[in-house]
Amino acid sequence: MQSFQRTLTDALDALNEHGALYFTRRQLYYEFCRVLRHPDGLETKSAGALFAATAVTTSILTRHKPNLRTALLSAEAMFFGAMAALRSVPHTLEPPLKFGDFELRLEQFLENTQIPFLIPESAASEFPTTFPYDLKLFGMPRLLICQSLEIARFLRANQFHLQTPCGVLALAEATPLSDEFKTMLLNAETPEVFFLHDASFKGLGYISEIGRLLNIDQEIPVRPLGLRPVHAKRLKLFAVKTECGEVDFDRFAQLDDREKRWLASGQTVEVSAIQPVRLLRVLRRLILGLEIPENRIRLLPDKSSGFI
Repeated sequence: MQSFQRTLTDALDALNEHGALYFTRRQLYYEFCRVLRHPDGLETKSAGALFAATAVTTSILTRHKPNLRTALLSAEAMFFGAMAALRSVPHTLEPPLKFGDFELRLEQFLENTQIPFLIPESAASEFPTTFPYDLKLFGMPRLLICQSLEIARFLRANQFHLQTPCGVLALAEATPLSDEFKTMLLNAETPEVFFLHDASFKGLGYISEIGRLLNIDQEIPVRPLGLRPVHAKRLKLFAVKTECGEVDFDRFAQLDDREKRWLASGQTVEVSAIQPVRLLRVLRRLILGLEIPENRIRLLPDKSSGFI
């Protein structure tokens, strides 16, 4: 339990590195996993620093044996180069701990200690089901639908809907969309609906069904902002293995063959696996239509098929 507490403390420090932020249990779990297991290989700077340190030591110890020194330096360069290359290869990670085991230990920890900014489970039922009458008189230009109820709660707890501004609902809360939300969307000049989904068959399958599920006007565009396998691997997120039967890929024309094979192997990555502060920043940029900083532009699939 002591080891669990130390790791949990490191995970909480990482979550609050950029300031106080509300987070869910699953987000805390994935941060806990990031503390326990880093992506394979070494970052380029770390590999270079280690090579420099070992090269100096090797040169000193073999100063009278030039042939041996050359061979050892070559081997060290190849090793650290390979470690840097391994880190740069896109891949997902296996969680070092199952969520059920983490939750059991977390419950034991919470019996004696409170965790600030951890969103309580009771928050799931706090979303209002009735609205003031005059609310329908206003326009709502943007609405974000989250596949995960936890992610919707996370965004609302951090006032994302007020900062953007953009309404935030879980898919379960928006199926079908209430008359109040429909009216506010139609009152806006150019309303948009965004859909945030997991990298999974279920999440990607919702893309073609989301308009019907919400039962909204066909003139209101619905844009997917969810994870794709390519994003999950680029970010080196934790993937969970699930049972996968026979799959019809006709609905997933936006995926390439490697992504389809990844999904067919039973892999699933949740939006909760993304670092919370990164999720907030990227969603804000995309929903507000802000430009990507030039020094961070990377070659990724078309925006209309994903967001990371």
